Amino acid sequence: MHHVTMLPRYTRRAFCSFALGTCAALLLPFSCMASIAQGIGKPVSDEALKAEFAGMCAGAEQMLAGQRPAEDLRAMFAQARQAHARLLPLPDIGGPENLTYPSFLVGPQYAALYTAMRPHGFSARDVGKLVYDLAVYSFEEQKEAYRANGQRFFTPEYFALLQGWAMRSQQRRYPLDWVQTVFRGDGRDFDIGVNYTECGLMKYFASLGMPELAPYPCRVDFPTARAEGTGLARTSTLAEGGKVCDFRYKQGRKTTQGWDMA
Repeated sequence: MHHVTMLPRYTRRAFCSFALGTCAALLLPFSCMASIAQGIGKPVSDEALKAEFAGMCAGAEQMLAGQRPAEDLRAMFAQARQAHARLLPLPDIGGPENLTYPSFLVGPQYAALYTAMRPHGFSARDVGKLVYDLAVYSFEEQKEAYRANGQRFFTPEYFALLQGWAMRSQQRRYPLDWVQTVFRGDGRDFDIGVNYTECGLMKYFASLGMPELAPYPCRVDFPTARAEGTGLARTSTLAEGGKVCDFRYKQGRKTTQGWDMA
């Protein structure tokens, strides 16, 4: 596996400010850090997605500096940007009223990086770890916005939003959408449960002939939950062969899982 190096702080700051934008009254974070706690925003244009991905590639190039000649990295990430552009526009899954809409924007990012990096000996796991590390380094820059999302997540009003979103998913209007149920917990083990029985990213990656990418966006859920303070715990995912993705959120609980899923 290729180990990534720490991104210098000045580069992290520039990367984060470039890649983050405002969506309605809520901050719409960089797509690799998406969560259902973000709420409903506005559609993101293809041009904005391309600009966001260019920022991601700049950060990735800095992370891999020294592992390969600089000119090789520049060429590789130029190929990634071209691959990303070819994957747009994305299939429709119902727009921002679908709370997994920001997560779907991850799809072309992972696929484009993998398309460009695989010929250079990088595995799907390497790509996943690169994106994961970029996400972790970026959370600190936006910690207040993430924490505000997490606090709103446990309100009765937001639970009603979650339930409406889940019920719409049961209609299966969009072939590449997620399908899930939302329910209250007992307040002891968890406050809010979400069970996903279909995963939009699994279906998307399979359609591209890259099913091996599917497990890695799931792992970013943990540092995202840590930044939001939503106390996520999970025992299985569809992408790892489980029958369900069992998200369990508990306000005030520390999220202890991470890249190794432990």
